[in-house]
Amino acid sequence: ATVSHELRTPLNAIMGWARMLGSKQLPPDRASNALAIIDRNALALAHIIDDLLDVTRIVAGTLRLAPQAVDLVAVTQAALDVVRPLAMTKNVQLEFSPDLSAIEIVSGDAERLQQVILNLLTNAIKFTAEGGRVDVFIAPSNDHMEIRVVDTGQGLSPDFLPHVFERFRQADGTPTRRHSGLGLGLAIVRELVELHGGTVHAASPGLGRGATFTVRLPISAGEAHAGQAAALVERRFAASTASPMPRLPRLDKLRILVVDDDADGRTLTSLVLTQAGASVKAVGSVREALQLLEGERPDVLVSDIGLA
Repeated sequence: ATVSHELRTPLNAIMGWARMLGSKQLPPDRASNALAIIDRNALALAHIIDDLLDVTRIVAGTLRLAPQAVDLVAVTQAALDVVRPLAMTKNVQLEFSPDLSAIEIVSGDAERLQQVILNLLTNAIKFTAEGGRVDVFIAPSNDHMEIRVVDTGQGLSPDFLPHVFERFRQADGTPTRRHSGLGLGLAIVRELVELHGGTVHAASPGLGRGATFTVRLPISAGEAHAGQAAALVERRFAASTASPMPRLPRLDKLRILVVDDDADGRTLTSLVLTQAGASVKAVGSVREALQLLEGERPDVLVSDIGLA
C-alpha cells in the first residue's frame, strides 16, 4: 500500500498537468510552471523506482560494484551540489568541512558512494525544519575515512534508533505521516556501505534534538597508494577550476540505429540523437532491426533491453 501510494502521488501530478498542457488553455506563465512540476515529479518517480530496483538487486545478490580509487571529498561535493537546491527551498543551511590536508583514499564504487552520501543528505534535509542546519565532515580516523552528516532536525527516538536501517521502516508509519517516502534510503545506505567493507552508525540525543549518521570506510593500502592519492589531489584541483558547463560532443556523421518497442520512447530517443547531429533510423522490433542490418551497418546500436 505504501509503495502504491508513493508511486501514484507523483504520477497523478504528471498526468494532471500533462492533460492541462494538452488542453492548450494554460497561459504561458502557468505552462512553464506545469513543465517544472512534471519534471520534478518525474525525477521523484525515477528515484523511487531506482530505490526499488536497488533493493531487488541487494536481495538477489546481483548488485555489483566497480571498484576504483575514490576521493571522498570530490564525491561528497558532487552530492552536495545535487541537494543544494532542496536545502535552499527549505532554507536549510548546508556546511561542508572536509579535512583537505588528508589525501587518504578509499577503494570503492564512486557512483555508489555518492549515492550513500546523497541519501544521507536528502534524509537530513527532509527531517530538518526551515532555518535548520546540516553539517558534513570528512576526516581520517585510524585506518578508516569517516564521513559524518549532522543535522538539527527532528531526531530519533530511542525506540526507533535500532530499526532506522531496516527496509520499509519509518519512524512515523501512519497514513497521516508528514513525510513521504518508502523507508528504503537508509536501508540502501547500510547495504552499500557494508559492500564496501565499511560500517554506518546512527545516533541521536532524542526527539527534536537532531541526528548524526557516521560512515566509516577502510583506507586503501598498498604500493600504489601514494601515487593514487597524488593523482586524486591533482584531479580534485582540476575539477575545482574546470568550467561548470562543459560542451556536449556533437554526433555529426554518426549513423545510429534505435530499437525500442515503445513508440514514445523511440520517438524521444530519436529526436535527442537527431538534434545532436546523428543520422538516425528507428525501428520497433528485433525482426525489423535484423532486416535493416542485412542491408547496412550503423556505427551505433541503441536498444531497449526489455523488448517484447
